[in-house]
Amino acid sequence: MNKFFSSAFLVSSLVFQATAQTTPLNAPGGAVTIQPQAPTTNAGPGSSAASTAVGYPNGQAPAFTISGFKRFGDPTLESLLQLGLDNSPNIKSALSRLEEARIRVKIAQSFLSPSLRSSALITTQSLSERRPLSVANQADLLPRFQLNTFQLLPIDASYELDLFKRIRNGIVVADLQAQANDADYQSFRLSLASDIARTYMLIRGNDAEQAVFRRNIQSRDTTLAIIRERFRVGLINQIDVQRAETDYAGLQVTLKGLERARIELVNGLAQLCGQDPTQFSISSGTLPTAVPVYPYASVSPEQIQRRPDLLQFSRQNQIAAAQVTLQQSTTLPRVTLVGSGGILSGKIGNWVTPSAATYIVGINASVPLYEGHRARQNIALSRQFTQTNQQTYQQALQLAQRDAETALDNLTLLRQQIDLQGQTLALARRTEQYNRELYIRGLATYLEVLDAQRTILTTEQQLVQLRSQEVQYAVALLRSVGGDY
Repeated sequence: MNKFFSSAFLVSSLVFQATAQTTPLNAPGGAVTIQPQAPTTNAGPGSSAASTAVGYPNGQAPAFTISGFKRFGDPTLESLLQLGLDNSPNIKSALSRLEEARIRVKIAQSFLSPSLRSSALITTQSLSERRPLSVANQADLLPRFQLNTFQLLPIDASYELDLFKRIRNGIVVADLQAQANDADYQSFRLSLASDIARTYMLIRGNDAEQAVFRRNIQSRDTTLAIIRERFRVGLINQIDVQRAETDYAGLQVTLKGLERARIELVNGLAQLCGQDPTQFSISSGTLPTAVPVYPYASVSPEQIQRRPDLLQFSRQNQIAAAQVTLQQSTTLPRVTLVGSGGILSGKIGNWVTPSAATYIVGINASVPLYEGHRARQNIALSRQFTQTNQQTYQQALQLAQRDAETALDNLTLLRQQIDLQGQTLALARRTEQYNRELYIRGLATYLEVLDAQRTILTTEQQLVQLRSQEVQYAVALLRSVGGDY
């Protein structure tokens, strides 16, 4: 009967501790009930409770907030943003990926610590009477031999000396990947907030168009009553009544189309906010009176480069560069301290005797000699991947600059167009009033009055659409510069 009990002891002259910032994200707040014109009590999406990314210099993460959407001064929009950030499955999925990356950083750091293993093993082996022997034996049978092994709570230890920084380079890669995942999470937040704001502003633009048509319907209703009375007393013919009724019916049809479009927008907004469309509604409102104004003549490169999606590309570039260093370190020797110690005895009663003590301590060094140039090709692949990522980043940067400048230029021109459209509307209203007075006096036909009214409707509708486009481009500009400026 044999018994082996081993315990290993580790001695190392090299101690290295590498840490990374792994501050947990603050959990999103609870759901917010949408109450128009009532400020939310939860922390806004751009508050100081924004999450902190891992691995940034001095432990400080860039301020990837979405506070710029508060510049519209709309409490309902702020409540919707918070509701979406709290309940969106895409946000929760991105947050889960970020937590996975942070765990991988801790796993990479664990290779700097010793590895200790322990197990229990009890076996018995009976050797056959007809077992083969190296020397021929005349006897047909041999004595049966019973072999017992008792191995209780042995401890084996190993520790790799990170002489060539292979482990530390792996930690750098894992930490950069966590930063890239954090930028991806922030990018999802900004993208979701932009989509919510864009859809919400489309709803408000739809409300403004409906208000235009309702005002015109109310005005035409009054005019239609007057025309019917004038026809009854014989002052006009039937054609004026038919024109007025046809125009009135056409306005109602268009209004129903706007109501149908609003339902589709509200259902889309419910999906963005992670809500049940059957239980979700938005009260009627108006377009914001104050649209955020970008304080600079052009978008600076610094504003563009702080976008979370571009930072993610930048982190990918750093990961690719770190992978080159990591692949180079795999071609260098790996030195590991190994050891075990304990007591060895064939009987249980002799376990605790000093003469049963045994140990082994050694150094294991390995270096790749030839692997079909695999390491060389892996290094070349990592370098090529670095160049690919750099080109991808440059392409994304150009697209971001184009989007930002497009939004800014459109905002500038739209404000000029809105001013001109307002002047056109004032002229159209004066023309309609003049034609109405002439019609009452019998100096103009109803067709001239109707044409003037249609001009007012078209001009006012275009003005509302221009204002809706203005807020849409304001949202696009906020998104293109990273959420705020």
